[in-house]
Amino acid sequence: MTRLTSLLLLIITTATTAHAVNARFKTVVFGRYSDSIASFESFARQAKQSGATHIVITAEDLPWAMWQMDTPGDPYPAWAVSNVGLLKVSIPAALEPFLPKDYSARVLAILRERCDVLRKLGLKAAFTTFEPQILPERVYEAHPLWRGPQVDHPLRSRVPRFAPSIDHPEVLALYRESIHKLLAVCPEIELLSLHTNDSGSGMSWSTGVYQGPNGSFLFRERKMHQRYHDFFAALQAGARDARPGPLEIDAEWVREPAPELVATKLGPGMAVANFEGPNATRYKAVAGFLLDYFYPFYPAQGLPLPVRYLEELEQAARTEAPRLFYLIGDRHDTPLYLEIYNQFRKKPTTDDASRAQLLRGIAAARAGEANAGALVSAWMALHRIQRDADMLNFGGTLFYIASVHQRWLTRPWVPFPQELSDSETSYYRRFLFQARSEVRAQDLGDIQGTRQYQGLGGMAVSGNILARMQAEMSRARAELRSINAPAMKAELELLDKRMQAFGILIDNCRGALEYQYLLDFARDGRLRRPVEFQEHLTDITEWRAIKDLARREMDNSILLADLLGSTQAVLLETARTPQEESIRVLGPDLAEQLRRKVKIMVSRWEDYERLFDEESAKPGPQPTGPAPR
Repeated sequence: MTRLTSLLLLIITTATTAHAVNARFKTVVFGRYSDSIASFESFARQAKQSGATHIVITAEDLPWAMWQMDTPGDPYPAWAVSNVGLLKVSIPAALEPFLPKDYSARVLAILRERCDVLRKLGLKAAFTTFEPQILPERVYEAHPLWRGPQVDHPLRSRVPRFAPSIDHPEVLALYRESIHKLLAVCPEIELLSLHTNDSGSGMSWSTGVYQGPNGSFLFRERKMHQRYHDFFAALQAGARDARPGPLEIDAEWVREPAPELVATKLGPGMAVANFEGPNATRYKAVAGFLLDYFYPFYPAQGLPLPVRYLEELEQAARTEAPRLFYLIGDRHDTPLYLEIYNQFRKKPTTDDASRAQLLRGIAAARAGEANAGALVSAWMALHRIQRDADMLNFGGTLFYIASVHQRWLTRPWVPFPQELSDSETSYYRRFLFQARSEVRAQDLGDIQGTRQYQGLGGMAVSGNILARMQAEMSRARAELRSINAPAMKAELELLDKRMQAFGILIDNCRGALEYQYLLDFARDGRLRRPVEFQEHLTDITEWRAIKDLARREMDNSILLADLLGSTQAVLLETARTPQEESIRVLGPDLAEQLRRKVKIMVSRWEDYERLFDEESAKPGPQPTGPAPR
């Protein structure tokens, strides 16, 4: 092949790919977290300039349904409260006695406002939620035959939770009425994405339900494709009742064994597991993510993922799907992701070399040509960290389900957590995602009822991955510090603070796994002090190791508290008010909680003696009389 022929093929390939990106997608959906109507409108305008046809109006930025946390001690609804839910937002008349109207009114007002903006801009809306979603038990007490499958996770729930049976005609009527009322308020909604069989939702008799196939025995023999078809058809009928125009629906996370076969029984604009009926073709391509669940660094914020977004845009450009979803889940770097998308539209990347070239161009425009290499190197290091974080994702990344859900970040690490008083546990215990026994709640290694990282193997392998992540973080920070770009000084300093905060999260996870391993080892009595001779009077290797871990955690906690106080910018995601702190979101007084943690750990420091010396007594009441002579 001649050089000229190769060049012509490259030009043809590039032009074909560009056409695929710019013209093939009939629908281009952009989404991002918005904390105000002004930020929503600003993003929508920018997205339209980039070619968006639809904007997602339901990120995790809407009011959370905290009323669903209705049973003290049961943490499971924490997975559902952030999901708007059709029935709980647009309440059918028959459900009005059972669901809070003030919550519905608040959410609908925001959705109406957002759709008003889209109407003004000539854009349409996409709506994402989890369905069929759990309803309060009192609904089923009044309407027993509406009870569908039990959908709670057996290791993460203390009471049963049931989704409605979409096989029942009356339940389908509820959904038809709900979508009708919603689209009367927000006629711009044309796309409906439903996450199914997870986070408080589930389909009757599906193999994807956590409790196993279950549901109403009145409809057990129905085929799965009938369930999805009739459910989607009821929603589409409700849409037609409300306004002219399409309503396309896809169900994700279904975990059906053969979703492509289900799709062959569906109509156009109906999809299951990204297979659209009736030919089981690809429904959509997705680049990016919206939910915090998928942000690999959460609760850390503002660490960009440009390489990941480019790779996923490339994958999207190769599919035959007619719809593209471009979702900016990293809410603090929106301009970067818009620039990546716009540059990719002009000149799509296809491999590592072209990807690096595009990123270098963006980096040079931001930091200058002399600093472009260092900035790209920092982005590449973050990409490697992200890939390692994804390896530690079992129901959520370790940073999310451990540092936040189990409050590794704020709970005290002590040798005998069962001896902590109520006043010492009050600030964190109610926020543990823990539905088992108190003994398991006191165990750092017990994560949402499972022990994925337990034992020497779990601790060692995870520890090696976390150590590699920490090394990459140090490399990224060194690259940033080498950049001499006065115009970017404040931006780079903030990014460095964010990296430092995430580095503390890495240490927190690595230390907690090792701490619990050593604690379990010591509790089994294998490390009792041997016959006393000089070396063992002052130093036992394992004793020193667990105390070193605790001391490093104390020092890091104070460092993080000081770091949080050094800037008004967001380093870690926290609730806006104390009332909004929850299992899934750290409190706004995070720095104070970190200092409280250290104070408790110091007060229990002598307890480490008791792990290794049977003669060290548990502290008790001190004598008040004169000391004996």
